[in-house]
Amino acid sequence: MRRVSRQTVLREWLRMERTDAETDRDPVEGLSERAVLDELLDHKPGAAAFVWRDAPVEWYELTLDRETFSRLRVIDGVDGLRWRALAPDDTVLGAARRVAREDPAALTARTGVDVERIRRFRADPPGGPLVLATRRGCVPVTVADGNHRAVALALDLLAGEPVTFPRAYLGRGANPVVGPLRQRVCGFVRGVLGRVFGGSGSDLPE
Repeated sequence: MRRVSRQTVLREWLRMERTDAETDRDPVEGLSERAVLDELLDHKPGAAAFVWRDAPVEWYELTLDRETFSRLRVIDGVDGLRWRALAPDDTVLGAARRVAREDPAALTARTGVDVERIRRFRADPPGGPLVLATRRGCVPVTVADGNHRAVALALDLLAGEPVTFPRAYLGRGANPVVGPLRQRVCGFVRGVLGRVFGGSGSDLPE
């Protein structure tokens, strides 16, 4: 895992969001960081909001492994809506279990998640990194962008098929001063244990 700049992340994220039909748009490389973020917020307001909501955000690039991938949560949001409706335990693996056993059309109607898109991605995985989000402390890592791709990969994992885990960008935001004390204390304890015992048992930043 290595630190990367916000500009690097936002520009690659925007390149993934743009479609072939948008060839008349200004090249991403020529846009200011603010312009890139503004366009991302237009494309994915719910997914990209944490970039400014949890500022300052530290960015890392990593390649996921089985343990870290298995702990990923679906995108944060209102309970009972879309991804939270699809995943009974809020996890990517939990969402994949429902997709594997339930009728796609009925599941889409109940949750609002495009289940057929998940199945298409399983057959023909698109490239590009996942964008993950967390905050300082003991805060779960959620998939800010790439939930369809993540659940598609989880279907292969559950089926026992060979899996190549993707590259990801992880944004670690500030834990608000008024945020849960338990999360901040837990993060402090993990950091101390990591320094004393030479690691915290996870590659994710404390």
